[in-house]
Amino acid sequence: MLYAAIILSAGLSSRMRELKPLLDIGGKPALFRLLDTIRSSGIEKIIVVTGFERESLEAAIRQYGDPKIISLYNADFESGMFSSVKAGIGMISDEAGAALLFPADVPLVSAKTIRGLIASYEQGGTFCFAVPAYKGKNGHPLLVPREYFSEILEHTCDGGLKEVRNRHLAEMLRYETDDEGCVLDMDTPEDYEKLLAYEKRQDERE
Repeated sequence: MLYAAIILSAGLSSRMRELKPLLDIGGKPALFRLLDTIRSSGIEKIIVVTGFERESLEAAIRQYGDPKIISLYNADFESGMFSSVKAGIGMISDEAGAALLFPADVPLVSAKTIRGLIASYEQGGTFCFAVPAYKGKNGHPLLVPREYFSEILEHTCDGGLKEVRNRHLAEMLRYETDDEGCVLDMDTPEDYEKLLAYEKRQDERE
């Protein structure tokens, strides 16, 4: 089965007041850390959905230097993240068996967690949404089977992706992990400082 990674990088970063995908984490932009992780997990189809400050993000993607990574501009980015989800899924709907949705502001999920999530999904034997969970808290990425692509693309009501996912919440697979990185975001400067402290602790353990 072909798995596609969709990195949601179109947001306004309003609470952070800086472009979150390009914030430094351990000497690399957050987006590069996430791209490294996704590639090392074995996923080859990677789409980065851009919007706000697209020129800066597209320049960074070129600098990263992997020609297989696709940059997709979402002209409707100001309407919210769900428009970026739709743009990414619309691009891969005819070829991928499942999409993994990665918010760009959750850059420290591990490759081990991504591989474990996919393996758990494949062993489950049913088509359902799947997420990693740390100490009972749902994290990222969200794995979306192709069976739900049409439902997402056709959804126009309030609630966006959460509304679609909640229709199938009873069947959702939760892959328990000890990877705190799957739940750490950087919505605010305070969140960013916590994420940097976590990254430093992880480096000290290695």
